[in-house]
Amino acid sequence: MAYVQHLSVRVPWHDTGWEGTVCADPVANHACVMLGNIAKDRDDQHEAVHRGQAWSALGEKIPPCALERGSFMGDRAHTVQRTHPYAWSLKELRPASLPIPAYSVHAIPYFWLNRSNAEETVLTEHPVTRYRAEAEDDIARHFRKRAMPWVMHGENQQAIIEAFFRHVTPDETLIFFYLKHSPFEDQPRRMLVGAATVTGKTAPEPWPGSHASTFPSHMWETTLRHSLRPDGTGGILLPVQALAALAARGTDVAAALAVAPESGRNFSYATEHVSPDCAVASLMELHRAAGAAIALGDPAVGIPEASLQWLDAQLARAWERRGPAPGLPAVLPRLGFRHPTFAAHRLVSAVDDGGDPWPLLEDLLEGRAVRPDLAELVTTTRRAIWKGTSELDRRALRTLSRFDLTSETVTRVLDGHTGVPISAEDLLDNPYDLVTCTVDDGDPIAFETVDRGLFPDLQLAEHHPLPLTQPFDDANDRRRLDAAITTVLARAQVEGHTLLPFEQTVERLALLTVTAPLATERTILTSLGLAPGALPPSDSEEVPEPWSQLRRADIDGGESAYKLASAAVRRDFIRDRLNQVLTAPPHAVPSDLPATLDQALGDLAADGDSDAEQRAREEKTAAFEEMYKRRVTLLNGPAGTGKTTLIHALAKRPEVLKRGLLLLAPTGKARVQLEQKVGHGAFTLAQFLRTRERYDDQSARYLTNPDADRMRVGTVVVDEASMLTEDMLAALLDAVDVTDRLVLVGDPRQLPPIGAGRPFVDLERRRRPDSMPWPRRAPGWAELTVLRRQRGQDRDDLALAHWYSGDGRPDDAEDVWRKLLAGQDMPTLRAVAWDGRKPADVLKDVLRKEFGVHDELTFAHSYGAGTWTSAGGRQYPDYSTAPAVCDRWQALSPTRGRAHGTTDLNRYLKQTFRQQALAKAKVRHYARRVPEPLGPEQIVVGDKVVNTRNQPLYAYEPQSGTGEKKYVANGELGVVTGQLTSKASRTPPWQTHVEFSSQPGLRFTAAGAGGDDDPAMELAWALTVHKSQGSEFGTVILMLPANLQGVSRELLYTALTRQTEKVIICHEGPLNELRELARPTASDTGRRLTDLTRAPKPVPVVDQQGRRIGLFDANLIHITHFGLPVRSKNEVIIADLLQRHAQGRFTYEQPLIGRDGRRKFPDFTITTDTPDRPVYWEHLGLLENPTYARKWEEKKAWYAEQGILPGGGPHGVLLVTDDLHGVKEDDWEAEFKKVFGAATSIRPRRITRRPRP
Repeated sequence: MAYVQHLSVRVPWHDTGWEGTVCADPVANHACVMLGNIAKDRDDQHEAVHRGQAWSALGEKIPPCALERGSFMGDRAHTVQRTHPYAWSLKELRPASLPIPAYSVHAIPYFWLNRSNAEETVLTEHPVTRYRAEAEDDIARHFRKRAMPWVMHGENQQAIIEAFFRHVTPDETLIFFYLKHSPFEDQPRRMLVGAATVTGKTAPEPWPGSHASTFPSHMWETTLRHSLRPDGTGGILLPVQALAALAARGTDVAAALAVAPESGRNFSYATEHVSPDCAVASLMELHRAAGAAIALGDPAVGIPEASLQWLDAQLARAWERRGPAPGLPAVLPRLGFRHPTFAAHRLVSAVDDGGDPWPLLEDLLEGRAVRPDLAELVTTTRRAIWKGTSELDRRALRTLSRFDLTSETVTRVLDGHTGVPISAEDLLDNPYDLVTCTVDDGDPIAFETVDRGLFPDLQLAEHHPLPLTQPFDDANDRRRLDAAITTVLARAQVEGHTLLPFEQTVERLALLTVTAPLATERTILTSLGLAPGALPPSDSEEVPEPWSQLRRADIDGGESAYKLASAAVRRDFIRDRLNQVLTAPPHAVPSDLPATLDQALGDLAADGDSDAEQRAREEKTAAFEEMYKRRVTLLNGPAGTGKTTLIHALAKRPEVLKRGLLLLAPTGKARVQLEQKVGHGAFTLAQFLRTRERYDDQSARYLTNPDADRMRVGTVVVDEASMLTEDMLAALLDAVDVTDRLVLVGDPRQLPPIGAGRPFVDLERRRRPDSMPWPRRAPGWAELTVLRRQRGQDRDDLALAHWYSGDGRPDDAEDVWRKLLAGQDMPTLRAVAWDGRKPADVLKDVLRKEFGVHDELTFAHSYGAGTWTSAGGRQYPDYSTAPAVCDRWQALSPTRGRAHGTTDLNRYLKQTFRQQALAKAKVRHYARRVPEPLGPEQIVVGDKVVNTRNQPLYAYEPQSGTGEKKYVANGELGVVTGQLTSKASRTPPWQTHVEFSSQPGLRFTAAGAGGDDDPAMELAWALTVHKSQGSEFGTVILMLPANLQGVSRELLYTALTRQTEKVIICHEGPLNELRELARPTASDTGRRLTDLTRAPKPVPVVDQQGRRIGLFDANLIHITHFGLPVRSKNEVIIADLLQRHAQGRFTYEQPLIGRDGRRKFPDFTITTDTPDRPVYWEHLGLLENPTYARKWEEKKAWYAEQGILPGGGPHGVLLVTDDLHGVKEDDWEAEFKKVFGAATSIRPRRITRRPRP
């Protein structure tokens, strides 16, 4: 059987289906411009004029997506013009006309044509006999460079391209089309959209004029024609455009999106080889997604029967092509093979379809087979290596050949470098150990990869049994189910869950793409010892037999859940370390501690709000004493309440400084603010932990490391601690020995962390007292309530933010809503409706009104640039002043994608206000005075940027004239300020310099920091709300779409607490949509299931119409026994009371509109036998707070104006209860009965049967 190579090709998003037309709404296609080649050349105005038109009608100006395979479903041929990227130097090279036949793609193997990749990786996998490295060295000298990034010599280019496409066989090779960017909010990293077979290939030609050039140059585009047609014959095309339309209307289409397998390079670099096993996996995933699309029941997302039949036929053929040894290329290096991929292809080609090449390999190595055509594969050295390999290791190698692994992974497994080491015996006992023992590694082995090796299609399984100690004879083998559950739990951690109940686990098991279905019945799992209750307890240190990662976790109410052993170890370590710190006695509080706080507070009362200031001082004094005294303190409070001021006061204590003070923050911006406000050096968590060997730069993972040293320090303070995952907290506690105190400072109302757990919320809730005295203080816990960042307690923006805090509906927010709905602008808040405008136009209009932006100069001024005037009197932006104040305003969005996302907004601002700067950066050769555009977003001097990864960059300090590498954290904001050269210079700038607001006085070199796959720097006039966490800005402009997809209560709260001056809400849908996000069920944090401090209480929640909303942790949101979410424990008591006495006659927080048009939300509204005299029940939980008490008196007076009075009024009865003297349930019940009447709600009886004795 001749080896057949399958391929992947990346295509750009197109809103009508890649048929060779301009998009129906090209400007709204934000996804395609996330590809650099399209971003820099797309002419939005031209495409908008010609929207929906065929390319054939446009003449020569075809959209740039043509060169990115944007017409692969087009039924007409096109021609595009190409210019060699080095034509400015190689002047003999002429432009080339590049044909694009109907139903075809241009395939360019970028990874292979990168010089370093070619020489370091490709040539070790495949022999490319005609490749000459010295020819590339000569070309680098021609361009006066140490090395060129790409293979440049035409003969080398041709040799590599021929090697890449050598085994691409018409009518046999599968070609998979995938997206890297799309309009789906949470799309997979790579998303399959279709597949076909290659029907023909045409190799590229030399560049016109190449023969006369200094060195030959070859074109790169191999033309591949394919079999897929619009009627579904010859392949499959998922209806992703129709799915996007459904998603935009609120339908959950996630199951109908096909995830490209994440293994090796299969779906990277625009065009790549797809391994035989990955081809099977891709077809299976397309089949699964097609079924999910059909299940949606919408005619627009149907799949043609011809496509389903094609999938079935190709899947059967792909299994044959895959054979039983897809991992052979990864295993052969262990036997000394120099070109293992090439050798594996030769061996596979020498056996029948579906045959196993391993016996042939053994025969060759042992001299039993004489195959002249394979003689060069076997050398004396390789035979000696085989002879020296034990029988056990040979069986292990053969077993590993069954799985599509990389050679690096095989080495990691065999050398014992997996998270949990796997011996050869372990592997032969249970190959699923490859999954369970690497689940916590930076590069875990996927369950599906191993499962396809152990449970392939029936024919392969029957003909090629594995050489295992205990073979698999049943798809419900315990080892298989154990690994599957382990995978489900590991993937759930990405969503924040650190355990899963049984029902949610089996739901996720059913979603795994496998050949043999997995058992999900409780009876089967119980029989196999895999039901949660049968597993070892999560706090047990005993090693289970058989070995497993699965542990039993407790759920409130006596049930059990699944938890990973590694997650249990992490949880227990955090608990034990915190308890260890807590065992030391409290510190004595020095008598001069209040004076230290007074010194830190200074003259904060100068704003005239003396009552609020006095209250702020009182609660800060109590909280500061708690911070100083306790070994572990959780300090919480909304943004602007002065939490950092207390850290500043702590840093003023000489004894604290003497014993060591370590200040940490999760993000770069938060670190800088902490450092500046406290006046003491601070680190990002990653920056600190990487020096302690607890952070891995390559995988961006936080690690515990039992073998690394710990740093001994007196006081550790972590600001913005709500952003910590359990992994981050565990790594920190492992890295430091805290001798005096650990202080975690944060706001649990903000977005939960990205990753496993919510440790700050869990720890804070555990310490929070049931009753709320004032000041709010308990052992190891304190809460600040008086807002000071944005001066003035009654600011409208703060009242609106408090609406989403989860602390109850503030009545003053109703006044804010009344103003918003009336279109009234407030000094700190205003709402701007899109009114049919594109979100980018809305942003432009806001910038014009707020900052006077109308051209490039005023735009630069808006984010801090100054002005310099030329000798001729012309004014230009001076960007040297911008980095320090680039946070004057910030646009925020819930998402990167879609028209209101950061990518499109940044692109629009770039195109509208930065064209002159971009033009200067595109000037050729020595006339250029600024750096060339950087990365896919074409970043140039004057652009506001954000660093997107934790990394060291070279930093130059002009004041001292010295430079060294400095750490730059993910999220740090800055402005590109150079490199600049004078007109006299004959050398154009070759580096891009960025000055970050967080590191003043330093110029960082960002050259080479951008790329399509993983740009390390991005435009930052617009940021996602997640990225803004830990930052503050003067004015925030928040972009919110209709339907509010992807918007949670925490996201809104976080966005509305980033500003110091003003927030502007730009909304597409009605404002009333936003009001509803204050409800508890809009919480992301409440959906997470964790057990760091106590067993979770997962409860299915319904709305007032009885519709299921989802599963929530009742420890975090208050839920009645009948599933109604409310805002406090006392409201749970009242609601349950009402359910007993007035079932079906009460509603929770039903709006009440008064005669003055104002809207209030009584806690409970109860209808009585007198319909026009309902009972309005208000429960007062914070009467000890003077502001709360004052606002209640105002609300009570409003009730009276409506004729609603205690004891009864003409329009209703006002029932008021409080908990000033504790919970008085019996008294509340008696009061309710008095106003409601003795009659109880009469309901139908249930028919029951007598219980058995």
